[in-house]
Amino acid sequence: MIQTEVKSLGNNEHEVHVVVAQSEYDRIYAEQMKKLTSQAKLPGFRPGKTPNSVITKQFGPKLHEDTVSELIQAHYIAAIESSGLTPAVQPQLQVKPAPADGGFAFTMTVTTWPTVELNGLNKLKFDETTVEVEEADIDQVIERLSKSQVKFEIEAERAAETGDQLHIDFVGSIDGEEFAGGKGEDVPLVLGEGRFIPGFEEQLVGKKAGEDVTIEVEFPADYQAAHLAGKAASFASTVKSVGKPLTAENDDDLAKMLGFDDAAALRADALNRLNEEAEQASHQSTREAALNALLEANPVELPETLIEQDVRETAQRVLQNMKQQGMEVTPEMIQDEAFQSEIRTRSERGLKLSVLLQKVRESGDLTIDDAEVDAEIDRQSQQYPEAQRDQFKSWIKGQQEQLASMRDALLERRCVEFIASQAKTKAVTKPLSVWQSEQEQ
Repeated sequence: MIQTEVKSLGNNEHEVHVVVAQSEYDRIYAEQMKKLTSQAKLPGFRPGKTPNSVITKQFGPKLHEDTVSELIQAHYIAAIESSGLTPAVQPQLQVKPAPADGGFAFTMTVTTWPTVELNGLNKLKFDETTVEVEEADIDQVIERLSKSQVKFEIEAERAAETGDQLHIDFVGSIDGEEFAGGKGEDVPLVLGEGRFIPGFEEQLVGKKAGEDVTIEVEFPADYQAAHLAGKAASFASTVKSVGKPLTAENDDDLAKMLGFDDAAALRADALNRLNEEAEQASHQSTREAALNALLEANPVELPETLIEQDVRETAQRVLQNMKQQGMEVTPEMIQDEAFQSEIRTRSERGLKLSVLLQKVRESGDLTIDDAEVDAEIDRQSQQYPEAQRDQFKSWIKGQQEQLASMRDALLERRCVEFIASQAKTKAVTKPLSVWQSEQEQ
């Protein structure tokens, strides 16, 4: 019924020429004619009784277009299968002139994934990193918790000091006129945190509850609200309360403030959390080293069509994430050369790794079973309160896209472990604090 001819265009691009028999074209054409005849309402003819010659004269181009559309839909999959190709992106179709001996013809430009021969994994060399938790790491957690767990005790006659929490009412004005957004009631602020306009908090030092104060400031020249930038303003303010900061006197008190029995229980919880972070850090460090070594040892030439599609999809994901984080996305940002270069680099790396990791999976016969997915779901559920864990498990098992992503991540981890087991690795150990510092840089 169909004939296919495959021609290589180079770099994993192929042209598939498809010829559909005239008899098949005629069959589909007749079906479209019958459908149109039953629907057509032409002067002088009852519905369904219009002669074919009249239908052809009136709707000839439409009949041909509908027939072509049906033929392509009917034989597109068969043509792909007949070509023996596996498309990496949606093939591009083009209708061709009818062959001299009749029939219908179209071509598909098919882009396939690159075929690579994986170089021996036993020749790869990279560092296999183990990140470890030290006592100093736990001490830093306790110190951060101590600073963050601050309660404020209101004192009626206390003169405000840096570090105190005040609650204030204020009304802002410029040249004697109130401005939008310049009014607040019972607003909390901690002196010294610098959350207000420069110079605002300093003028509240020494004030007591019940005192009125006029605060004179100037909006910064680069202030986000352009209509206020660089202007002098007055804030008629009333101090409603002054609270003295109270912190835990020792680690046992801190533990009790956080719901633990004592300091030992708090440190044990911190150690568990840090060990999990260290385990993730170990995998991340080794993963990057292994994948970089794999890429360096196995050059992959990608078809431009594949790169262009992935660039579009990657850019869309990045921009969507930016919008979800409340960032403004502008046309200038999208057209920025640095942005486009970064997206292309990310796409090329991801595509090359997809090709290479598929070969790693095949060479090691690596798979992930349902029990491993369930174990990962159980691990992730531990981040929720115990009463919510079963609810999380039930929810995540209904999210097919997230389950697929989880399975892919587990399979990639298995690949990295397999690469490390085959390669010539050097064991490297580093403290968690060092790894964290490297990430910040």
